[in-house]
Amino acid sequence: MTLNEFADYIYELKDEFKNRDLEEYLLALYKNLNDNQIIYLNEEPSFELILCILKECFGSEPAAFDNSWLSITECPDANRLSRKFTSPDLKDEFDKMNMSALQGMEFTMEVLKFQIAELHKMHDKQLKDEYRYFGIDSETGHRWYNFDPFGNLGCGVTCMLDNDDEITIPDWSFIGNLLEDGRIYE
Repeated sequence: MTLNEFADYIYELKDEFKNRDLEEYLLALYKNLNDNQIIYLNEEPSFELILCILKECFGSEPAAFDNSWLSITECPDANRLSRKFTSPDLKDEFDKMNMSALQGMEFTMEVLKFQIAELHKMHDKQLKDEYRYFGIDSETGHRWYNFDPFGNLGCGVTCMLDNDDEITIPDWSFIGNLLEDGRIYE
């Protein structure tokens, strides 16, 4: 499967599943990856396997929220917002590399904890804003544009395609990159 084919499957998720609260979805994804981490780390990641994991989380049990995550105030990749600039006139003006020292599954797990904590903090505040899909800042000052799994995953993969990401074989950081691209991409 190619990144383009993976994107087509992501765009079709809305036809196959009922949408779910994004925090709950991410907690289910966290639980899946955490519970199966030893198995996954012994497997070669692929678009097919990642798609299977993402699909499973639409109906699986979420992990319990960990209050210690509320102390997380920084996203794992501080350079993420530079990926928004995909205009041909601007696309080469910005360094779009992932600046995180974290790699693979460790990066993805930290993204999940960061995003879950952010959504938890915004639950009765910014997430009540009817105009939130035009973009809101979290309490920690991070920009958000997508607040449901379909929007986050769809915009995440669109961001990857618009940035001409040449991913032929994903690693375990792919899920974290997908989610972070989905958070910031309009």
